[in-house]
Amino acid sequence: MKKYFHPGLAVTSIMILVIFILFKSSFYSNKKPLEWQKEENDEKEMGYVNERAKYEFDMLKDPATGKIPYGVFDQELAYAKTLPVKDYGSTARGQDLNNYNPAGPNNIGGRTRALAYDVRYNGTTNKVILAGSVSGGIMRSTDGGSTWTRVSPDNDIHNVSVVAQDPRGGFQDTWYAGGGEILGNSASELGAVYFSQGIWKSTNNGATWTRLTLTVTDINGAILPTGTLENFDNAFDYVHKIVVNPVNGHIYIACHRRLIRSTDGGTSFNAVFANPASAAFAPNGQMDVVCSPTGKLFLAVSGSNPDFSLRGVWTSATGNANSWTRIAGGSNLGVDSVAGWRANSYDFQVVSGSNYYEPKRIIMAMAPSDENIIYILYENGLSNTAPDNAPEADLFKLNTTGGINTWTNLSANVPDFPGSNAATDPFAVQGGYDMTIAVKPGNANFVLLGGTSLYRSTDGFATGAGGNLTWVGGYGNTLPTLTFYPNTHPDMHNAVFNPNPSNSNEVLCSNDGGIQMTSDITANLAPTQPVAWTMISNYQTLQYYYVAIDPETGINDFVGGAQDNGTQFRDKNGILGTAVFDSNNHRRIFSGDGCGVGFSKITGGSQFVYASIYLGQIYRISAVPGFPNTAIRPNTLTPNPGSTGDYGEFVTNFRLDPDNTEDLYYVNFNRLFRTTSASTVTTSTWTELTNAGTTIDPDGATNGFNTIRAMGFSRGPYLSTHALYLGTTNGKIFRIDDPGNAAASYIPVNITPSGNTGSVQDIAVNPNNDDEVLAVTSNYGVTSIWWTNNGKSATPTWKNAEGNLNLPSVRSCVIVVKKDASNNPSTEYYVGTSVGLYSAVNIGPTLIGGGSPTWQREGGSVLNYAVIQSMSYRPADNTLLVGTHGNGLYYASLGTPNFNPNGSTGINDPITNDKNFIKKVFPTYSSDIVSYETGNMFTIKKISAQLFNMSGQEILSSDKIYQNGNINISRLADGAYILSITSDDKKYRHLQKIIKK
Repeated sequence: MKKYFHPGLAVTSIMILVIFILFKSSFYSNKKPLEWQKEENDEKEMGYVNERAKYEFDMLKDPATGKIPYGVFDQELAYAKTLPVKDYGSTARGQDLNNYNPAGPNNIGGRTRALAYDVRYNGTTNKVILAGSVSGGIMRSTDGGSTWTRVSPDNDIHNVSVVAQDPRGGFQDTWYAGGGEILGNSASELGAVYFSQGIWKSTNNGATWTRLTLTVTDINGAILPTGTLENFDNAFDYVHKIVVNPVNGHIYIACHRRLIRSTDGGTSFNAVFANPASAAFAPNGQMDVVCSPTGKLFLAVSGSNPDFSLRGVWTSATGNANSWTRIAGGSNLGVDSVAGWRANSYDFQVVSGSNYYEPKRIIMAMAPSDENIIYILYENGLSNTAPDNAPEADLFKLNTTGGINTWTNLSANVPDFPGSNAATDPFAVQGGYDMTIAVKPGNANFVLLGGTSLYRSTDGFATGAGGNLTWVGGYGNTLPTLTFYPNTHPDMHNAVFNPNPSNSNEVLCSNDGGIQMTSDITANLAPTQPVAWTMISNYQTLQYYYVAIDPETGINDFVGGAQDNGTQFRDKNGILGTAVFDSNNHRRIFSGDGCGVGFSKITGGSQFVYASIYLGQIYRISAVPGFPNTAIRPNTLTPNPGSTGDYGEFVTNFRLDPDNTEDLYYVNFNRLFRTTSASTVTTSTWTELTNAGTTIDPDGATNGFNTIRAMGFSRGPYLSTHALYLGTTNGKIFRIDDPGNAAASYIPVNITPSGNTGSVQDIAVNPNNDDEVLAVTSNYGVTSIWWTNNGKSATPTWKNAEGNLNLPSVRSCVIVVKKDASNNPSTEYYVGTSVGLYSAVNIGPTLIGGGSPTWQREGGSVLNYAVIQSMSYRPADNTLLVGTHGNGLYYASLGTPNFNPNGSTGINDPITNDKNFIKKVFPTYSSDIVSYETGNMFTIKKISAQLFNMSGQEILSSDKIYQNGNINISRLADGAYILSITSDDKKYRHLQKIIKK
């Protein structure tokens, strides 16, 4: 059972989620969801933020409370540090150390908000770039982006949204980083929001980092609470921007609803802009801050801040408290100090007792060549679809020359091209999720503007589309047809110019597809593709939901469904007939939010990949050049409440039988559809197992609470004795016998462990014995790992197999069959969690003998504490594929295979403690010798005697003739042990607990 405590303030996690979902849903209340027109349309996944947030929240919440436990990520990470780590020197088990190899993708990354060149970057002696992946940590390149190293402190930082360098000469090796993402994250413990609670500092140019001690004095002299990770109760839970004053090195941190300053390099912190009477830890508090070369500061405060007195744009010559002057955004409703200013939110609502307004995020960019010129972009609350049909942001230019503030409204020239499309035109910012603006060094009129796409103005937005405004990235400028601009990605979060004056045409851009670079942002190569971009390679940060391995032995081709990056395909074997993908580069073979995936065997010269996007769409894709696809979603599905085109959970769920790849199973909430002709199935030729739906959810609920989530198969060539195990979101486990032939009216057998609750996220079946099953439940506050060795009986006996792994969220599992160093059969068990990958051995004898498994962390500093969301296992050659949610793919060879499928199918488990096999073991309390007396089974020639401690670790092992014998335990430490004696035909086993004293 996962255990936790409840520190922190009385703001509940569920309340934050509810506020956030409503906060986000209002962004789209006047926007029609994109209909399915082309596969690319679904790249705009933010329109389904509610469904995604609900899916992830339901996967993690404690079923008893309906909440995410306070501080659970902090607790489980600290807990994980205490667990044993598998290494060569381990005395816990004599197994091989697995070598986990990175498998990319190298040619595309995950969502990245933080991005910066070293100010000394010259392309020769200095080529340092720092980036921050929102769920992968701080990444550093010393070769201009060709290769990357994750430099985040082990066991600490798990997200980064901003980085900043001290620009002063002699101090430029000092960097600061912060995290927290209030919009859009999919790896978090609270669904879409992602807290940080921290500032990190590096004094060796980003090579290593240390978390600063955060003691913050508020503007009224009070000390702000330190807070608890994953609970919104700390000023640094959301860090929106960090700047370092180039005059004096003061650090300014735009936190949520507070601007905080350190004048001593991060030793102490003081709020210099805030209203201490307002609620600090609530939505609607985004800020931005810029500092001029002479130390003048500008601060932008969200127009949705419930404290009207804080909204708008402010300036200060010193940055001191009480020195700030508002220069835009009036404090009274409907009255603004700048003509045409629409950054204030006037649509007041009450959500769960909290003040709520439309978002109105504001960001700024100062011209590096002229500190008097500042461009200000804000989310205006309009929609680029009917009835508004307008750009979703306004743009102003501020000129402060001579101490006079001159405002120019450039909003009429914000991107609005002919042939609109809801994904990107007119200018779309998805409720402030993707907004960036940057000004070219040496030219105050050369401006980059980013929303879902990226644009370039060479006249400071004095003209719009049809003038000097050019579409240069994200989606392609091919409207009304929606395409992708080559080698870039939609949803822009940052753009930075090379600081070297001789190469200021070079630009880095970061977005939901990682980082891209262009050597010439001024180019005009073609009307619709004027700028040539290159994807930054080796930036392994993708967020996977599901992964699959090529079932053909020895072929390490992989496929995975990735958040906002579609279905990615690693073609190591050259399926495409070209060597270009014979690497860790991946090809995106399908767009949208990638979800479930499958990989078929080669049949008749053809091979298929099965892919899906969110909310029910599934496709069969031919593994040939071009990857032609066919939509195969079953007809007559149950739609989502209030929808006519969405079916099932956000993460579309289906499973391909890994050894019989014509057998494909598709989930629509509680309903289960089957085809035994996956390579030719159409939308109308599926078979529904109708009683599966009524058995799993008798009420026919379609709210996602009683949905099929996990599926596990018997392995090997199909036999009628095979079984399909199903796990549901309300803690149930069912079995379907002979699933490939089961009649539509077949009633699944309920084999649920007594008292299990939560979401059964994954099920693993022993490849050599489909009676042995491992099931994992992902929620906090429940028993997370279950094991049985008689899963095919009418009432299986389940054991709690958590052992020492009783806190993290467990997402995935695998049972591995192999031979050990002595060529004896061995079984290993792997579980993927929210804080890394863990393995154990000998679970069966341990649990049957009354012991508890010992789990060890796998992968050392390679896997570290990554979220292991999905795994795929090929027992024929013992290859394991690991899909992380934030650090891409890894794979490992797990040792000598021992895949003998169907050998135990239909055969009873070993008979335990039959007196005709072993009459007795004596004495059970001993200081030196334990003896055993054999029975009269003369067909048995040999026996295997093993001694385990109560954690399942093998201490002694020997093969003996079937006759009376003994075991010397004199050298063992005092304590309890389990003696296991097994016949050579595996039909009999004797288990006896003994005490060494």
